[in-house]
Amino acid sequence: MSLASKRHADRWGDRTAIVDGDERVSYTELAARVETAAGRLTALEVGHGDRVALVSRNRVEVLVFLFAVHRVGGVFAPVSHHLTPATVSEPMAQIDPDLVLFESAQRDLVRQFDVRSFEEFDRVTPSDAQSAEWDGNEGGGRDTALLVHTEDGTRVVSLSNRAVEWNCRAATAGWGLGRNDRTLTVRPLSLPDCLLGFALPLLTVGGRVVLRRAFDPADALFAIENHGVTCMEGGPTEFRELVDEGSLTNRSSLDWAATRGHVPPDVREAFPVPLLRVYGRPETGPNVLRESPGSKGTLYPFPSYAVRIGDGTKTDEEIGELFVSGPATASGSLDGEAFGEWVPTGDVFRRGPKDSEDSNESNGFVLVADDEAIESGAEPIHPWAVETVLESHPDVRAAGIVETVAETGGIAPKALVVGDVSPGELREFAEERLAAHEVPRSIESVPSLPRYSSGELDRGELRRRFGTWNSEGG
Repeated sequence: MSLASKRHADRWGDRTAIVDGDERVSYTELAARVETAAGRLTALEVGHGDRVALVSRNRVEVLVFLFAVHRVGGVFAPVSHHLTPATVSEPMAQIDPDLVLFESAQRDLVRQFDVRSFEEFDRVTPSDAQSAEWDGNEGGGRDTALLVHTEDGTRVVSLSNRAVEWNCRAATAGWGLGRNDRTLTVRPLSLPDCLLGFALPLLTVGGRVVLRRAFDPADALFAIENHGVTCMEGGPTEFRELVDEGSLTNRSSLDWAATRGHVPPDVREAFPVPLLRVYGRPETGPNVLRESPGSKGTLYPFPSYAVRIGDGTKTDEEIGELFVSGPATASGSLDGEAFGEWVPTGDVFRRGPKDSEDSNESNGFVLVADDEAIESGAEPIHPWAVETVLESHPDVRAAGIVETVAETGGIAPKALVVGDVSPGELREFAEERLAAHEVPRSIESVPSLPRYSSGELDRGELRRRFGTWNSEGG
């Protein structure tokens, strides 16, 4: 696995690497463009450790600059063009780039910075570029290679050269990607979900990336059919619009699609191929946990990742909080936080039911936190987060959370508990461990909770039996 485009050209030559509109770029052509761009970066005195920020829609230049900056030992920092002139200042301030490149369509977004357009960059006379020997540098390849920000731009994290390459390894091994796979970018390459999810991993194994400047459902369906797309990543909005636009034909090459958001059941059922939930974030890399077809919310770790669930016994560790470890995690954020061996995600997970035939420790699977959050004022309540805390009480065997109406109006959580503990005692226990809006407004003892055959809580039946919508608040 390598991020050196010259090696890719030596292996795959005239194979198409990138499709950008009507333009097809082979691996040989990509390497030539990278070499020229690296020469221009060298002429601009961009070298080891220098930061190059780029603001652009999905274009072949984005991937050319990624490889070119890597070629000269710099740090590549794609910045989302979906930000506004006000919000783009925050990631830019953290990145503090030595060079800012942009496509002309984003001029208004970057007007406040010292920038250079793609056209201006193309007029720079190239110098001889010297290849950076990443693996020979101090730190054994741990030098920063990529800076990625959260979707809102408020946090920027640092990924080493090693972490970027291991993200590619995890994706190709975990999804089984190969040279015959092709992906369609329906979201910006500035997002690690898109860049490190499929695009960059496929370019390291001889696959193909089909670029689109912006998402249009009719155009996306055409691209899937016309370019033989086999896999893609998107959000609930994109998949909803694809379903509304029309279905894929039976001849479609698409095998499955990945999403990091909760896709409503009706969209999942209408989509002709499996929509697999995948979990990851900039701090951990986007390829941490994934569903398999028919797994009903059960997520399995990607190769090279270890995950654990906090039990609340360590300082600053929440019960049920997911921690991730592995060579693909970020080294820290640019706001000064350094990550240790285990990177906290801030999200609540829980292991599969102990009576499941697949629940042994070697499988290491976890269940993603409940997507059906309860909206209580401005703060969402995740039922599984509350249930995990209640079930940590020694006298509680099981707990379920449903919505009810609070005494003062609005929505509040109600707890159904299987166990031998008084509501008052359990409330005090919860108040010590949960935020005020998460503490159940009422607690009811029940002999059992409805479950599927897999052991997973049947939330629909739970709401039908115990949910209350009257002024008494349950």
